[in-house]
Amino acid sequence: MVSSVGGPGTPGLVTAQLKESAANQDLGIAVIKKGQDVEKAQGEAALKLIDSSSSVASPGRIDLYA
Repeated sequence: MVSSVGGPGTPGLVTAQLKESAANQDLGIAVIKKGQDVEKAQGEAALKLIDSSSSVASPGRIDLYA
């Protein structure tokens, strides 16, 4: 049925569509990984901020009134 609609070039079209789909998936994965990297960096920055506040507060506590 497909060959009656698409003619002899149909397998090439399907291959191109599969490659485009794979490229879109790769792009989505790259965007997600970048977001994870940003969240990790923000978490590390938050931990550094908490550690730096330990000199103001007693150990193991955060001084909320500083």
